[in-house]
Amino acid sequence: MLMKILFVLFSLLLINFLSEAQDKNLTGTWNIIECAYTTADGTEPIMVDEIAAGTAISDYAFMEDGTYKLVTNMSGSGTTDTYDGTWNTSGNKLIMTLTVNGQSMEIEWVYEFKEDILVLSRTSPDGNMSVANSFRKK
Repeated sequence: MLMKILFVLFSLLLINFLSEAQDKNLTGTWNIIECAYTTADGTEPIMVDEIAAGTAISDYAFMEDGTYKLVTNMSGSGTTDTYDGTWNTSGNKLIMTLTVNGQSMEIEWVYEFKEDILVLSRTSPDGNMSVANSFRKK
């Protein structure tokens, strides 16, 4: 019985340590290197040439204090926009909040690291489409 309790405590400490390590890995500035949409018809990379040429940008700067800044020109508006907000993690979820035109919203991503690449993905509420964005740390 004591061994089971010790094993559970050790497991919880390890999970907490790994979660904190993931959070620390997020801090820094990340540049988009790939963007793709997936539907029932398959996966479609978008803006491949523009991202490769550096003309399509979407850069996240995650600060240790739980704030972030997004600089992007991929909204379709033809301008470069800057957004500020807060972020935190829960397991493999990255929860980001931001305020646009006085409206506060929360965006939840699933995040994972594939070697030195940060992958953010999410699925539309109806489940018909998902998007995955890959980023490399500056």
